[in-house]
Amino acid sequence: MDPADDVFTLLWRVLAWGSGSRLRQNGRRLAGIAADAARSEDVLRGAAELAVTGSPAEAFAVFRRAGRNELPGLGPSFFTKFLYFAGQGEPEHRCVILDRVVATALRERCGWDSLHPVGGWPASTYERYCDLLARWAQERDRAADEIEYALFTSKGHL
Repeated sequence: MDPADDVFTLLWRVLAWGSGSRLRQNGRRLAGIAADAARSEDVLRGAAELAVTGSPAEAFAVFRRAGRNELPGLGPSFFTKFLYFAGQGEPEHRCVILDRVVATALRERCGWDSLHPVGGWPASTYERYCDLLARWAQERDRAADEIEYALFTSKGHL
């Protein structure tokens, strides 16, 4: 199944996975999506398609335009999860998850200080981050999501 075929199922799965046991903010996220389901579907579909066929910056920009989030409750830390899972586990998929934990690890462990740890990142910053992880992955014969996971868990050597 192409992820853009059923974006609400994809979103539901990402919400379930990405929220953990706390489920915080999911009520707000779902209410915001339900308030304008047709527009939400268009945004989700466009982002899912570009996550597979376009650049990470293009996909990211669907969710964040003019410095604001397009869907209530879905900020960069969450919608990059959606972009990642739109890739259906393909190792060459360029969109990886970016959140404050990863941004902080990049800053503190790797000296990469162009990401502010609390977010508000523009699409161009997300693209540079994805390119960085892709480069590190290639240099280490790994997948980019393995590098992201190592940063997130602060385990292992990059």
